[in-house]
Amino acid sequence: MVRVQPTPQTGPAQSALVGAILGIDAAGHCLALATVFFVGGLAAGLGLATAIFLFSTALITLVLFRFGGFRIALGIPQDTTVAILAPAVALVAAAASGPPEAQVATAIAAIGASAVLSGLAFWLVGRLGLGRMLRMFPYPVTAGFLASSGVLLVMAALSILTGAQGYGAIAASLATPEGLWGVVPAIAMALALIGALRIWQGSTPVLVIILLFLAGFYAALSWLGLSRAEATALGLLPHLGEGGGLGPGLWMIRLVDWPLLLTIAPTFAAVILLNLIGVLLNTSGVELATRQDTDENRELRVTGLGNIVIGAMGGITSYLQGGASIIAARLGVHGGGLVFGHVAVLLIACVFAERIVAAVPTFVAAGLLMFIGFAMIEDWLIAARHRLVTMDWLIVVGIVAVTIGFGILPAVAVGLGLAVLGFTFGYMRLPVIRQSFDARSHRSTLDRNAAANVYLAENGAAVRVLQLQGALFFGSVEQLIDTLRHTPVAHQSPRAVILDFSAVNTFDSSACAALEKLGNLMQTQNIATHLTGMSPALLAVFTRWGLPISETAEDVTPGGFRLWPSLDAALEACETALLAALDAPGETSDFAELLRQMGRDHPRLSDLMDQMTALDLSPDDTLIAANDSQADIYFLASGRLAVLLPQRDGPAIRVRSMGPGAVVGELASLLDTPRNANVICEATARVYQLSADTIARLEREDRDLAALLWRILARSVALKVMQTNALLTRG
Repeated sequence: MVRVQPTPQTGPAQSALVGAILGIDAAGHCLALATVFFVGGLAAGLGLATAIFLFSTALITLVLFRFGGFRIALGIPQDTTVAILAPAVALVAAAASGPPEAQVATAIAAIGASAVLSGLAFWLVGRLGLGRMLRMFPYPVTAGFLASSGVLLVMAALSILTGAQGYGAIAASLATPEGLWGVVPAIAMALALIGALRIWQGSTPVLVIILLFLAGFYAALSWLGLSRAEATALGLLPHLGEGGGLGPGLWMIRLVDWPLLLTIAPTFAAVILLNLIGVLLNTSGVELATRQDTDENRELRVTGLGNIVIGAMGGITSYLQGGASIIAARLGVHGGGLVFGHVAVLLIACVFAERIVAAVPTFVAAGLLMFIGFAMIEDWLIAARHRLVTMDWLIVVGIVAVTIGFGILPAVAVGLGLAVLGFTFGYMRLPVIRQSFDARSHRSTLDRNAAANVYLAENGAAVRVLQLQGALFFGSVEQLIDTLRHTPVAHQSPRAVILDFSAVNTFDSSACAALEKLGNLMQTQNIATHLTGMSPALLAVFTRWGLPISETAEDVTPGGFRLWPSLDAALEACETALLAALDAPGETSDFAELLRQMGRDHPRLSDLMDQMTALDLSPDDTLIAANDSQADIYFLASGRLAVLLPQRDGPAIRVRSMGPGAVVGELASLLDTPRNANVICEATARVYQLSADTIARLEREDRDLAALLWRILARSVALKVMQTNALLTRG
């Protein structure tokens, strides 16, 4: 997208001239679109339809300029859905009962109904504030629709030139010299327009090319000595019916076969969807290119109301014209002058629409359609190959292929299906396992004795933790199963796996079946499976499915699942079970043995123990209070202590539990700072106290014993640092 560079604003007169040039270009666009609909038996309505489209363009431009959010905003009847709508309009027109004029009236009513319905959809989406949600529509699908519309526009132009319908009939016509020479001028004009815009930007080259081909056409007629009537008979100029073109009047309402419009309701639905995508794409494109910030919901409401009025007059869906609006903004034009010149040209063309239509060769209107179609194919199919990843571009190609073979409506379903499959396979490649670790390096917050820590460091691989993330569905859970199937947890027995669901934000019912399969896999390997971090919604889904989840059992039968309130609780239980299974030293009330383990069999450990005082604590007793300045050190001989971090607002947070062999309060003693946490008794405990006065005395009188104490404290601090680092790494 080319961004607009700030330029000095031109005066109203110069701006009006730019608007007039862009208005001539828009008039040619309206004629080209009307030609798609009103050919053959509907040719009598070509002039009237062109006038309606011209007036629609003027009206939507005024509405967007007055009520929209852009400083420069030009509207245009949109071609995105013409290739879809035109065959449906031709179908209902051919089935209309009554005089020939009824076919034209029904065709105009069908076109207007699509605009009214699209306008109502615009307004409703904007009123509900859903504009930003529609921007989430898959980009490859949008690109595929637009590229397909370009293909259908080219086919519509070929149908106008050959008079044939369907790919086979068009191909057969082009195989004849007459059919081939009939399309050469239109193709030449379309290629000339594309080539000119590659060299020069703006609408002026378009206008110059069109005028050159018009002049060349009439020069050729003069050289060949053909009159306009003879050119019309040869199909070089449009034939508006035996009685000439039809004019506006109440006959348009009286002759409409209204029930027929219901037969193309599916087409209306596709038109509404594509128009919603188109208006948001154009709005966001102009917003980006002009560096303006607009409210997409406001633009939708304004555009919707404008299209309701346009549709009531029989006009086609019209909204912001991206290219012309960007060009005008780049030229720094005055908004009022631009709109005045633009609308003036359109209204004048509207008055003389039938004469203009009768004078414009058929190949010019078809060439404009081809130019639009080729440009859309180049932008959204060919150039998109360099912008999109291979999978996304293949979705675009697939939509175009289905459109050519079966039509745009099946392509809508196929495109969305391909986008969903692409998203699913892409999401399946994302890792469902955010982090994997085991009990060798990542422990619970329970401080254990030195011997237990050694055993866990050597054998902790038997307890594996998998922290899951993202979405749980059939693909991602299969990834988890493959990980556990091909990577043995450990060789020790028993073994345990903890699945942490804290970072899982989406899940579906297929995840339940996959987890049931996971449970069966764990059973065959004699692995106990533990679940943590499950939200109530996720737990309810798993319970409804019937997964064997236990919230109370201490041991889980292999193949079942044990639910824990937190990852720390699950780790603590698995560590305890592992230590018991390995016959490792457990909790003991023999403090002399605990002290021996902490002091590495130092010969003076009994002397150090003689300096301590035994204290017995009951549950909820406070051993240490936060902000207390006392510097005593405590050694836990039996029971359980908890460390609680006080909060200014709310209850204290439990950050650690301590079992036999833990040292409490050493940091405050070493750093000579107040206590920063509360330590309370969780289970009946016995602690041995070493007072600050005793420590000071040992430092003065028995430096060897003091050195032994500091060695034990240093080892305790080092173990706590290692556990803290493991917790931080886990997070």
